[in-house]
Amino acid sequence: MGAVDSFPMPRHDCRQSKPEPVLPQLRRRKIFSERSMSNKSKGTYYIETYGCQMNEHDSEKMAALLDELGMAPVGSADEAEVVVINTCSIREKAEHKVYSALGRLKPLKAKNPGMVTIVAGCVAQQERERLLKRTDHLDIVLGTHCIAELKELIERTRRTRQKVNRTEFYPDAKCLHMSAPAKGPSPVCSYVTIMQGCSNFCAYCVVPFTRGPEQSRPSASIAAEVRDLADKGIREITLLGQNVNAYGKDRPGEISFAQLLGMLDGTPELARIRFTTSHPRDFTPDLIVAMARLEKVCEHIHLPLQSGSDRILAAMGRGYTIEDYLHKIRSLRDRIPGVAITADMIVGFPGETEEDFHDTLSALEEIRFDQIFSFKYSARPRTAAAKFPHQIDEQNRAERLARVHELQERITGEYHDAAVGRIEEVLIEGLRPGSGQAFGRTRTNKIVNLDSSENVSIGDLVEVRISRGLKHSLTGALT
Repeated sequence: MGAVDSFPMPRHDCRQSKPEPVLPQLRRRKIFSERSMSNKSKGTYYIETYGCQMNEHDSEKMAALLDELGMAPVGSADEAEVVVINTCSIREKAEHKVYSALGRLKPLKAKNPGMVTIVAGCVAQQERERLLKRTDHLDIVLGTHCIAELKELIERTRRTRQKVNRTEFYPDAKCLHMSAPAKGPSPVCSYVTIMQGCSNFCAYCVVPFTRGPEQSRPSASIAAEVRDLADKGIREITLLGQNVNAYGKDRPGEISFAQLLGMLDGTPELARIRFTTSHPRDFTPDLIVAMARLEKVCEHIHLPLQSGSDRILAAMGRGYTIEDYLHKIRSLRDRIPGVAITADMIVGFPGETEEDFHDTLSALEEIRFDQIFSFKYSARPRTAAAKFPHQIDEQNRAERLARVHELQERITGEYHDAAVGRIEEVLIEGLRPGSGQAFGRTRTNKIVNLDSSENVSIGDLVEVRISRGLKHSLTGALT
């Protein structure tokens, strides 16, 4: 059987024709359960998601709320009575896609005036009333702190037929404490939100304006959710936050992120713990110690670098130098041999010279990330960098991005080639549609496709000998 070459992230991408990277990259996902609609269903819903894991998990929460209303998920907007577009605003193209999706809803709304149309997420938080003014067939704009109000807002809209804008920021927002069953194709992996928001205000980033300041969830609540998930058969959790390293700092008396990992590591039946995303400035030695010591914490970290130039890092407001970052990388690799490190990189930031860009290429050569998620700089509303002089033209940004991709593809290919012959522990996450080919991930977050119809079950932890390295994944057979 031929191997399927799958991109290492995102996890819940089986219904996309073209998987895309995650956090903070843009991606699209549809919430849809294969279960047939009950005769007792009180309506149908469809959720389309753009963005990172946090958006994806927010969509899972909204789906759970709609399930509570007795509604059933369907596979397309034209079958639905409630349509939610959950949005991302990291890049300009994301907003364009939102307005394009709204355009596709217009004839559906004209055909079915009772349909409730909702834009949620970061573009909703950013655009607010402008969305309602620009789109006459939009009913509800639902901000990132107001997800818990979804049922009430739908019922109000149906009753009054009035448009609603709910985009306030709340301290200790209710949605932060909501849990939800995973709606993705793997029934053994789940996200757990531990905090939301960011207080760093990097010059290019819109997240503090769309997600608000950092808010941590009480550790006791997190531990209770993880125990419940493990009891229900979840083998792996991914702890989510815009800056998980800052966990607990906004909540006096709360434990640190490293201590939280220690608490969760003792959860019976749980096999693996992952987390994303980390900020290098807040990445402390105690977290490295925890990763090295704790059995269930995987040997992988996503630690965005963004640039290899100290001058650009300072302009971005990142709060560290390239040498600071390299010191953390060396400490990680000294304590955790074989640790996989991934990162985000931005090219074409305002004022980036060819020398600055060369520093980025040099950093990539020296650090040798397992994978990176790289972007052309995109000016975002309200951010400081949008007003910086010396904006880089599109052609130069595109050329620099292509050079970064070429370099990183070579490095990733070398890692995958070096994996051949190695035995890896793989958690089986699912079966490929049609072929039934089993796939899963290593502890270092690399997708492995079993190269024959092995006798395995979803949720199994198996030993796999790697036989081939592909561009985005590995193949292998049970030992």
